[in-house]
Amino acid sequence: MKSLGGLAAFLLAAIAHPAAAERIAIPFTPPVGQDLAYDIDQHRPIAGQDSRFSAHRTVRFERAGDGYQLNAVLRSLDSDATDAAAASFRAALTPLIGVEMRFHLDPQGKIVSLDDDEAVWSAVEHGLDMMMAQFGPDTPRHRAAQGVKTLFDGLSREGRLALLAGEYQPLLLFAGSEVEDGADGRGVKTMAGSPLGRPVPVEGILTLKGRATDGLSLSETLTGPGVDVRMDYKVSPVTGLVTRQVRTLTVGTRTLTEERVLRPAP
Repeated sequence: MKSLGGLAAFLLAAIAHPAAAERIAIPFTPPVGQDLAYDIDQHRPIAGQDSRFSAHRTVRFERAGDGYQLNAVLRSLDSDATDAAAASFRAALTPLIGVEMRFHLDPQGKIVSLDDDEAVWSAVEHGLDMMMAQFGPDTPRHRAAQGVKTLFDGLSREGRLALLAGEYQPLLLFAGSEVEDGADGRGVKTMAGSPLGRPVPVEGILTLKGRATDGLSLSETLTGPGVDVRMDYKVSPVTGLVTRQVRTLTVGTRTLTEERVLRPAP
């Protein structure tokens, strides 16, 4: 009976303290010297219709000291929305088409600086000025460009870096970190920013859905005041880069979907 009692105590202890979830290390070893295509396709409702907004970029990583340099260029934009509905989208991004940006990343994959940031910003301002000169003051394009210029003028140098790096940092979201292979997942708190409304705080759970040789499948389910977000990721276990990200964000009755794909350039 004494041995049975000991076994029962052991089993009770095991139930009360389940085995810790396995922690999976994600590296940060991006492919050096290889051109990659980075495409973002977004769908959101405007005036009762689903409208598409697409941006196509190329990126390339190079070694730089103990970290990396990320060379990034916006190649083209596209949208099937009306001119008025797409005006802000085009005003914010058109000045960056063809402008090479050289970001510096630390060994953990965080963007920390931008080479020739003043020259990059001058190109953006010149593009906005050209847009305002091309379209009359009473047109959606002119008003959108003026609004974007006013917003940009109010940014600090750090704010400008955060804005320009914002489309690329999601590729590095899990680089040099760990995820847990457990049913409970891991708690997450962040901000949900979207064209559907102002950024709001959201929180939820990040869980590992699957492991394969070509990628880790991760999913986040997040909620906040009036907002529901689902994020699905495919992360390379070799490079640590997010090769596919799908976001579904719902605010009230309106839903935005967005897909980001990183792949070898054709």
